[in-house]
Amino acid sequence: MPWREAHRKLTARTRALPALLREAAARPLEPARIGLGEVRRVVATGVGGSAAPARLLAHLLAEHLGCDARFRPIGAFFESPPPGACDDLLVVVSQGLTPNARLALADPAAWRHVVLLTATRAGDARAAGRADAADALEHLDAIGVEVRPFAAGSEEYGTLVRVTGPTMGMLAALRYAEALAATVGREAAVPRCDGATLASSVEAAAARAAGLRALAASGRLAGPLAFVASGEYARLAAHLPARLLEGLLVPLPPIYDLLEVAHGPFQQASVGMATFLALARPDAAREDELLDRFTGMLDPTRHALVRLSATLPMPLALFEHEALVTELVLAGIAAHGVEQARWPGQGRDRPLYAVGGRDEAAASVPGAAPPAAADGASPGFATAASAAAGPPGGPHAASPPPAADDGRRLGDRTWPELATALAAEPRVALVPLGATEQHGPHLPCATDTWIGDALAARLAARFPEAVVCPTVPFGCSREHAAFPGALDLAPATLAAVLADLVRSLAGAGFAGAFVFSAHGGNDAGLAAMLPALRAAAAPMRIEAFTDRARVAATLARVAAGAGVDPRAAGHHAGEAETSILLALRPASVRTAALAAGYTAAVADPQTLFYPSLRDRAPTGVVGDPRGAHAARADAYLDAWVDLLADAYLRAKNAP
Repeated sequence: MPWREAHRKLTARTRALPALLREAAARPLEPARIGLGEVRRVVATGVGGSAAPARLLAHLLAEHLGCDARFRPIGAFFESPPPGACDDLLVVVSQGLTPNARLALADPAAWRHVVLLTATRAGDARAAGRADAADALEHLDAIGVEVRPFAAGSEEYGTLVRVTGPTMGMLAALRYAEALAATVGREAAVPRCDGATLASSVEAAAARAAGLRALAASGRLAGPLAFVASGEYARLAAHLPARLLEGLLVPLPPIYDLLEVAHGPFQQASVGMATFLALARPDAAREDELLDRFTGMLDPTRHALVRLSATLPMPLALFEHEALVTELVLAGIAAHGVEQARWPGQGRDRPLYAVGGRDEAAASVPGAAPPAAADGASPGFATAASAAAGPPGGPHAASPPPAADDGRRLGDRTWPELATALAAEPRVALVPLGATEQHGPHLPCATDTWIGDALAARLAARFPEAVVCPTVPFGCSREHAAFPGALDLAPATLAAVLADLVRSLAGAGFAGAFVFSAHGGNDAGLAAMLPALRAAAAPMRIEAFTDRARVAATLARVAAGAGVDPRAAGHHAGEAETSILLALRPASVRTAALAAGYTAAVADPQTLFYPSLRDRAPTGVVGDPRGAHAARADAYLDAWVDLLADAYLRAKNAP
């Protein structure tokens, strides 16, 4: 899902919130099944965005009703229930009934009573393919857990950041606090949930957020950044910094009580750039005065204080501040093209995310791809690897791998077409590096360049904003100079060529460039020249992938999974590269010349290549290409592109 589609989805959810608030607050209040006078203590918990409603509930009960109420982090439920839990009320808040949240629900019988505040409904979850959550919810209901659902339409999947669940969870916490207050005749002590007022304040906050768009586009949110609030409100609003982290993938900003800033935080900020977001509210004593004092301490050339002002008192101000921070996130996603449907750690978060689920190994992150294979490969990679061995015998041609749409290749476009594309949205140029050098007696000298073309096409197919540049056909190939056909560039020459290329891309209006190499000899030089390339292209962003060791290890793993000895797969013109060429350009492979090359184990392959590969591998082959098969090409290329895509996504979403 491109970032624009995810942004539209988040925007639609945000715009629907006022109607959800009105509808939910207008529903008759469901009485609590147990009274405050029947329990010793109330324990509230939640994880992720659901921790905020749990904290709010504990605050309402303690501060407004004088109850013994406390928030416990979800990790505390690895331990046995605390002494006296049989007299306590446990309230678990979980928008999607995630596996982690189920840790707290593992032993309901240990508590006097258990309540679940959730947006999940069994029928909807089952229809959405979340049978595990549906089964868990039905089981909890059957054993007497009090399930109090959020408003219909509160579930949300497909993006990392959540905007509906935390807000509707806070409303659910307010209403449950009101229901508990009614059990002791103290309804008036809890802030009332007037849906019309809440909805209007959220709508008005969104309208006031227009000025935040410039801040989001400026890049200042990447840090240094901090929130400030007055007193107890800083604890209640602790989830708002996490919304920036998840929404824009910036470092987690701290949140300080306003008076604490005068100590360490200001001293640190005073020596550099800093932006402070003030969560202002009308009932905070002397807050305007304190913010004015703080403003006077700042250097306007380096510092900024942005007031996010609510009109409602604590804790209802949380609804407005959530709306303001969400608008900031939406503006930041739009300004920087942050990927919300494909986040950097997607899939690799399962080992912790799935703790507490019925089948931790198979649990899936909401909105993410299906579970990965056991070794961490993507489902497509696992499928390709399992089929990669192909039929027995010699090499056979396969269907060409998928390629990027020809309209996304820079060389295929006219200049007006390219100008229109660059004006429509930020574009990133993919700059593949190849080489012209020997690849044994059976593969052509253009092998690395052709592989670079294929990698770029597959990478562009994953990122709609990418435009594929022609692969640079020359590289640093001095290790092959003893063989005819090596066209070697000195590292300084390659650096100069790339500097000119990225300057040209910047001048054309590209937002960024991602450079990678299909030829291992380019990687060390590319890593060294990266700072100079960034300077040459500024302010256009330049990122590069140069981890040849990861490529080698990944291809070796694919080979082993297909039953190929990694030594045969090789590091140069072996089974891996030959299988790829058999798929990309089968007619170019001289099958009669296939012969084993250097296949001895070596701790560091670079020691084979330098200063000259011919000294150790007279034929120029490191590996054994005789077992190559075109059917393995997809597995090799997809695994390689997985590495590139991961690096691309990390760079794209980096501050």
